[in-house]
This record gives sequence, structure tokens and C-alpha cells, in this order.
Amino acid sequence: QAPTKKIAKRKSGSLRGVEAAARELTGQALLDDMKRYGDKVSASPEAARDFLRRVGVIDSIGRRRTLIRG
Repeated sequence: QAPTKKIAKRKSGSLRGVEAAARELTGQALLDDMKRYGDKVSASPEAARDFLRRVGVIDSIGRRRTLIRG
């Protein structure tokens, strides 16, 4: 297991009221973590839509949001 370093505690979003320690990953551990998260997010259409809502790409009813205005 790759060495990790505790860097912060946060309270926000779905973790409201729960403290979660953030980890700093490097090298292959970071790539593996990103792969696992990508697999989790793309596991089903519902999971993908939930992710897109959380990052603000679609609104609560599934319409695409305008992110950049020129």
C-alpha cells in the first residue's frame, strides 16, 4: 500500500456533519484511485447522472447547464 499523508478534514456536501480525512496520493496509487472512482461513477446511468449533477454539468431534472458564456 502506498504511503499517504493526512492533509485536511472537511465538512461539506454529502459529508455534511461527518468529518472525512483527505489523503494525498502519488504515482500509481493516485492512478489506481482515479480508476476506481471512474468505475464507480460509470457503474450505472443513475450513478453517472448523479455525478454530473454534483459537479454542476446538468441541473436537477437532467438538462445540460451552460457553463461558459462568451
